[in-house]
Amino acid sequence: MKKTVKVLRFILGSLFMASALVFTGCSEDPVVDNSGDGTENPSNEPGGEETPVGDLDFKWISNVKEDTPILLISGSETSLEYKAEKAETITIKETPAGWEINVNKETSTVKVKAPVDGENTSFDLVLVAKGEDGTEKELVAKTLYIASFADPRGAFVLNEGNMTTENGSLSYITPDGQIINDVYKQVNGTELGNVCQDMAFHDGKIYIISQNGDTNPNGAKFENDGMLVILDAKTLKKVKSFSKDDLSKLYWPTHIAVLDNNHIYIRDNKDNKGAIWCLDSETGVVTFVEGSDGAPQTPFVVMNGKVYSYYNDNYGLSYIREINKDFVKTIELPAYALTYDLSKIYGIQTAGSSELWMLSFGFGKCAINKVTIKDAITKDNIKQHKVGDSEPNKTNASGKLFAAYGNTIYYNDDTAIYSLSFDDENPQPKELVDLYELDHNAVQLYNGISINPATGLLYVNTIKGVGPFYTTNSIWVFNVKGDWTKPVYKFDNCTHFPAGIFFNTID
Repeated sequence: MKKTVKVLRFILGSLFMASALVFTGCSEDPVVDNSGDGTENPSNEPGGEETPVGDLDFKWISNVKEDTPILLISGSETSLEYKAEKAETITIKETPAGWEINVNKETSTVKVKAPVDGENTSFDLVLVAKGEDGTEKELVAKTLYIASFADPRGAFVLNEGNMTTENGSLSYITPDGQIINDVYKQVNGTELGNVCQDMAFHDGKIYIISQNGDTNPNGAKFENDGMLVILDAKTLKKVKSFSKDDLSKLYWPTHIAVLDNNHIYIRDNKDNKGAIWCLDSETGVVTFVEGSDGAPQTPFVVMNGKVYSYYNDNYGLSYIREINKDFVKTIELPAYALTYDLSKIYGIQTAGSSELWMLSFGFGKCAINKVTIKDAITKDNIKQHKVGDSEPNKTNASGKLFAAYGNTIYYNDDTAIYSLSFDDENPQPKELVDLYELDHNAVQLYNGISINPATGLLYVNTIKGVGPFYTTNSIWVFNVKGDWTKPVYKFDNCTHFPAGIFFNTID
């Protein structure tokens, strides 16, 4: 039954290098089986099935299920175990260029090393056993798949973790719909900071900011890589990190944007009012950005080599802030634009090379605006359409309150997802799906409407509730041009307070 009380809410709402990456810890419906947990399979599990030929007893006893690919990063290695009783010889049917594959008959293992420069290449490893009675049998092994995290068709799920008990983590959804949990730890052998908040992509690197780093507000120490971690965007190998002590000027960071190594902008809860700081990653110097007081707890926009944020003052006026390295320009928005008051802004996103999408509220109306950025913004620079009568209820810290794909906006009213097309002459909100109707565990959206610009896939996170219910959760993936009653993928019980979904936009 559909929930009867609906208040308009825009909510965005969170082994090692010598080993293979494996899928663990969550289930998916209806397409991909992600139930492998990295433990030894019972004899009745896939991968343990015997394939007798004559007297030849030949089977895989790997700890990864038969229908689950084994992911490796470039240059990494893994080892697969098999059983081959009464086998006289074991050979590899084919070794693709760049791969190193060796069979050790004495230890009944196959060692595999991925190509150093491999990208999203895969093949089925096939062993050929010849029995003592002269029979031969091919055993199709696992699909070996090189994960290139730089592929823009993939998606990252950043998890906050629990503030008092655990670090943040990173999951990766491959372009073909497989999910890998804890990929940062699997690659680096260490963990991200406590309560991860945001990710940024720039110049072949990923920047992950956490709220508490290695020390939570209660003073408890955590073993992790600190408050800001910089990774290689292709391999996820850690490049550099900054501890909470290194960034001691920051109180409670929430969002990050990057122009270059010397201009990394971090939004922080300075005096509980918000402010922006600039980190020079080469010197480690952190500098307050003058004129950034009151910076909202919402994501930045990076466009044309500049960083954009906004500010709502106490007099009903709103401003766009344009940061061009060391210079901040404030652009006032008209107090009354078209039908609705622009007195309060709730979020911005890029809408093109010189335009922003903007969520606003005024005169009891909630609207989406498409704003052309100029030195002076007038009503003529703004195209606006109503999406509701209630003020956005920003209950989640990430502040991603809507998503855009092309000229269409996607947002939520409680657990229902709506669209609004700016291509229509008189656009009206259209309900696409109510997630609660598809799954009664989808009680609340949590930090999660995002659309991959490379694929048109919409990602949304839901949880059953906070407290003991947050571990009952789902990542839903829909094709915005497809069937909204059937997700392309649905991954259950994979997240720990997801901070959001992010896509690699290597420039």
